[in-house]
Amino acid sequence: MGLHYSVHTVILFVIFGGNVLLKRNFDTRDNVDGLHRSAECVQETIEPLMVGNLWQFWDRFPYVVNKCSPSLKDVKLGEFPNSDELKYHFLPLRKLPNCTIISLGIGKDVKAEKKMKSVMRDCNFFGADPVEEDNNELFSDFGKFFNMAVGDRNGSFRSYVLEEIYRYQEVLTIDLATFIRNNVKQQTIDQLMVDIEHAEYPVFPFIEEQGQLEEWGINVCQINIEIHSPTDEDRETFASFIRKNFITHQWIFVNSEIHEFFKHIRLFMVNGRNRECLKRYFLTDSKPRSTRKTREIHIEDHLFQ
Repeated sequence: MGLHYSVHTVILFVIFGGNVLLKRNFDTRDNVDGLHRSAECVQETIEPLMVGNLWQFWDRFPYVVNKCSPSLKDVKLGEFPNSDELKYHFLPLRKLPNCTIISLGIGKDVKAEKKMKSVMRDCNFFGADPVEEDNNELFSDFGKFFNMAVGDRNGSFRSYVLEEIYRYQEVLTIDLATFIRNNVKQQTIDQLMVDIEHAEYPVFPFIEEQGQLEEWGINVCQINIEIHSPTDEDRETFASFIRKNFITHQWIFVNSEIHEFFKHIRLFMVNGRNRECLKRYFLTDSKPRSTRKTREIHIEDHLFQ
């Protein structure tokens, strides 16, 4: 996905998943305001679909995300391919005091992570997968590997894992917040990549406003997540996350796609509220920002904590 740098609103056509999409590029004079205007676009378009049969919302969601994706000024979006998809990461605007990238669910494929490491050499990489074979050797070449599943709870549980084939087995599991606090030991996470075979649904509350990550002072700046084909309960869980995000605009959805057959959604989103994340990736100067969204809800100091 390319970014288009213009101070004017333009219309262009993008080929996505075999369809022609109408993509709106917002005024780029203020990146933070542009992020929140993008969030408003998603909300205005998708909220009316989030009633009744949520399959309609599910199928349309990636289309809407790409239509409303923000154009930003003086920032660069990196594209990092693995075997069957792209991972995205906005590159830092300046040298960072620390840089932390986490990959949950390695799946014997580290092409994207290795490419990120070649571009961002100062970043520290942490990976977790319940299958040690191949994953440990592959990931340990450039980062620290943990042989465990990361989800919403602690203990030993049946999980869907990839060995020679995908199958269920009993695995050691740790919740996301505890994994970061005890193993990663960083407060700012620059990138979180999640592909944990349906275990992502109970993890959504961890990244919401006042979720456990925020309660423990952990801030995630960018997320690539694969959201697997849902049950009815899963769709409602994801819809609940989206509805809460309509209120806070904490997560700005930048890019998405849906698998034509399996109906998995791949989503790239960035933190539009945390001051440190904005400073690292979107604020091209150090002046305080008061966006339309923050003025409306009168909690700018809280938003840019």
